[in-house]
Amino acid sequence: MIFLLIKSRSLNLYSYSVAIEIAAYMTSATIICGFGFGFELCFIGLTILAFFASYFSKFGKKLIKPLPIGLGYMILYIFVFVITKFVNPYPYDFPLILKDVLYIAHSIVVFIFVLFFMYIITNYILRLEKNIIRESEIDKLTQVANRNALNGFFNNLGNEKNHYLAAIFDIDSFKQFNDVNGHLCGDYVLKEIARIAKENSADDFVSRWGGEEFVVISKIEGDIGETVKKIDRIRKSIEEFEFVYERKVLHSTITVGVSEYYENDNLDQWILRADKKLYFGKNSGKNKTVF
Repeated sequence: MIFLLIKSRSLNLYSYSVAIEIAAYMTSATIICGFGFGFELCFIGLTILAFFASYFSKFGKKLIKPLPIGLGYMILYIFVFVITKFVNPYPYDFPLILKDVLYIAHSIVVFIFVLFFMYIITNYILRLEKNIIRESEIDKLTQVANRNALNGFFNNLGNEKNHYLAAIFDIDSFKQFNDVNGHLCGDYVLKEIARIAKENSADDFVSRWGGEEFVVISKIEGDIGETVKKIDRIRKSIEEFEFVYERKVLHSTITVGVSEYYENDNLDQWILRADKKLYFGKNSGKNKTVF
């Protein structure tokens, strides 16, 4: 019967069948042996299992409803208590030591059972939170950091901000990629440029600012001129790169504006100064880095 249920992928029905069977065993054992041998503790473990199984049932067509199952186990718990307390249909006289041993054994089993599922659920929640935080800080299209992550990075710099340069770059004539080859081509160019920026900024923070604009926060190594040259490598790499889209070879360039950090700047003020340098570069011929 169970094999047929598994083979037919009736997993929900299989879960209900197993739950009912175990509950029947525990109910019978409690009535026969009496309340206090620990068999009744299994209802607690089964309730936890029902809630845990309800998560996995979301992959099936029908959801397992843990609340009615949990209420059912609670009713069974009260039922066996009443039966053994006031009716006691099987008045067997078990040694006290056996009762204590069985109760301790069942307590340990249920405790381990609860710990096991709590461990799984806790780890799942922690991984889920980590993924949610990561997704909230990653630009879905380009897979580089987004503005939310950039704000966090800026705040974490603390008093070290004056040891960094902020660069913002914009893709020159980006609109033509969308107009001539379609928006999918534009998306492809954005993703490739983000990848090139990351590859040329291994120790720097790269994020998408919005649209076709990206921000790079670069630590000043040596003198400022060397750091600007390091940022300019991104521009040169993009200029030399061949974008291949639907067998077409395309080329692109970027214009970069770079700014130092001024005392008491917030992020927007810092980027705005770099942005003014960027537009100066745009208006004076494009495909250049302006500091």
